[in-house]
Amino acid sequence: MRTKHSRNSIALGLAIALFGLVTATHAQITVLSSGHVDILEAEYELPGGVPEIHLGVHTDDGHFEPGDVLLQVKNAAYRSTDGLPVQITSILGPNAWILPADLEEAVSLGVIEAGVAKAGFPDTSAVTFTLVSAGTSNPGNFVLFSSANSIRLSATGSQVGTNSFGITASHIHYNWGFSAAGTYTFDMQASNGGLQSPVETYTFEVVPEPSTYALLGLGASALALLHWRRRSRQS
Repeated sequence: MRTKHSRNSIALGLAIALFGLVTATHAQITVLSSGHVDILEAEYELPGGVPEIHLGVHTDDGHFEPGDVLLQVKNAAYRSTDGLPVQITSILGPNAWILPADLEEAVSLGVIEAGVAKAGFPDTSAVTFTLVSAGTSNPGNFVLFSSANSIRLSATGSQVGTNSFGITASHIHYNWGFSAAGTYTFDMQASNGGLQSPVETYTFEVVPEPSTYALLGLGASALALLHWRRRSRQS
């Protein structure tokens, strides 16, 4: 009879092998799960002398298209929402996965240090970020809120609540909260004056309590969804 340890070893070996297969199949997808990430970065550009706004993802290693990135919210971000105001706990419930606005806390947890940024704009006028829509298959609720607990964006399932906010600073960190594990998608757009970026789809994978098979299945499904969306966009 196989021991629990041997079964776990077999499961882990299978998970590693299958994860390698998934990674190879979706090699063009970058998984971001820790370190500094400006999840929403609006960049002012002048291709051919014509101004436009590009919405992307910025890390210390470079820039990415939103459709090429899977943003992973690790289980280490799971916490009680006790002490948060009722307008936030009514969305997230008593416990939630929250990427902290405090950088030291994010580093200690090993989760994404998540920010919002604007780059290259010729003045200090506000850039507005708009939550155009939330995915119909989102497994729970979402809220983006400041360190002062002011809600910036929110969605209850696929129903968008607070849909936009603006920044004048070049870079700000926020709390990103999710009420349930699973794969979330959000369509976002940035604007400044009369300029608007194309709508971009962001994909988040919120990781549940570790389980070899469950974690593998969640990662594979999130990558498959992102890969399908990318192919659809290209076609």
